[in-house]
Amino acid sequence: MDPRERSQNLPALWHPGNFISRQLFRLRIPRYVWVALICYALIGLVVYLYLQRSPVFSSSLAVVLPGSGSSSSFSIDEVGQANQSTNTAFGNASFNPLVNYKAILTSTVVLKNSALRLGVGLDSIERPQVELRDSSSLLFVYAQGGSPTQAEQLASALYESFQESLDALRVDETQRRDDSIRNVLDQYRQKLASTRAAIIEFQQRALLMSMAQLDQLVVTLSDLNSKRLSVKANLRSIENFVNRLSLDVGVSPSLAGQAFRLQSDAEFRGFLKELDESAGLVAQYSSRWGSQHPKVVAQKLRYDAARQALKRRSQELLGTNSSDALFAMDLQYSPQRSQLFAQLLDSAAQLSGLTAELNELDLADARLNDRLKIFTREASELERLEREHQLAEAVFMSAAARLESGKADVFSSYPAVQLLATPSLPIKAKSPDMKIALAIAALGFLCVTFGLLTLWHRTFFINLLLKSE
Repeated sequence: MDPRERSQNLPALWHPGNFISRQLFRLRIPRYVWVALICYALIGLVVYLYLQRSPVFSSSLAVVLPGSGSSSSFSIDEVGQANQSTNTAFGNASFNPLVNYKAILTSTVVLKNSALRLGVGLDSIERPQVELRDSSSLLFVYAQGGSPTQAEQLASALYESFQESLDALRVDETQRRDDSIRNVLDQYRQKLASTRAAIIEFQQRALLMSMAQLDQLVVTLSDLNSKRLSVKANLRSIENFVNRLSLDVGVSPSLAGQAFRLQSDAEFRGFLKELDESAGLVAQYSSRWGSQHPKVVAQKLRYDAARQALKRRSQELLGTNSSDALFAMDLQYSPQRSQLFAQLLDSAAQLSGLTAELNELDLADARLNDRLKIFTREASELERLEREHQLAEAVFMSAAARLESGKADVFSSYPAVQLLATPSLPIKAKSPDMKIALAIAALGFLCVTFGLLTLWHRTFFINLLLKSE
């Protein structure tokens, strides 16, 4: 299209001649210039007032929290084991002590203590700025003062007050925890005393004093049964030997004992000797002169007298039934028979002793079994009481050990803080800053200029927007 035709098709408002004439007509340069000058003057005044402010100095310090924990354990014989551990301050993802320390540093308590240390009022101290660094255990504190020395002193006072507040919080936490544990410990102590009193009361009315007594009784019964079996075996062996020897000798143990008793009597031995001599002479004389010879008759009378004397003496020693003992009176003329009699008597004595011993063992076994029944019935009750006492003792000792070990764990909730960087002595003032003033002035000039230019050409921009729609 021809430029001339294009100009003819434009609205009258957008005709080049009309547009320039209208803009020149509406141009009111003096008014915009005065507005711009006033705005520039205000910006300059603001910058000037900012630069005339009292200088503010900032002192910085840095603290660090240890990142590792500690643990220890100890054991006591027959009591148990106690563990004490201090977890790292950053072991829990939902708990960050740096955030808590930031709140403590900016708290009113720390500010009041810092003001008291410096001897100034709370209103003259500005709240410090605390900066946290991600993925680190560092905490940066910025304290502001009217001079470099004041800023440095304020930073030092803030750090000391911060440590004092942490110590107070740790003491309060330890005291509250210890008081709670002591209250529980008193309850455990009462429970321990009651279980011990129950055991003492049981021991006063029962035969069983301790479980060791039951164990000893079981061992005694076992040894007693073993001994009974051994005695029974020996008794059976000796009894068989006595029975066999009695059959071989032809006398019973009691008869052999009677024969030995008669043999040990001197008067009986004299009569027996007289009997033997008269019997020998009767046999000798009878073979020589016959049975009717006076000497033979005299010796027979002598023999009968000796026999009657022996019978009378044996009845005096053994009683009326002594004929069997008289039958066995040839012991001094038969050493082997005498030895067999001695063995028979010795074995019979052993048999009697073993029988008596077995009877005593049977009685003792019966008594111990009766006591075992009583002990077994009482053992269950005593075991229950001792188990309750041991449980109460273990709980009490655990609580006591936890109380003692917890006294060393003072950094569990409030970890230790180390001063990484001491408060710095600022060289230049933080505020007012000439660079910041120039930046503010430049930004203000740009904003005022752009605003006035936009206001001046507002009709053009409005029409341009309407045309675009």
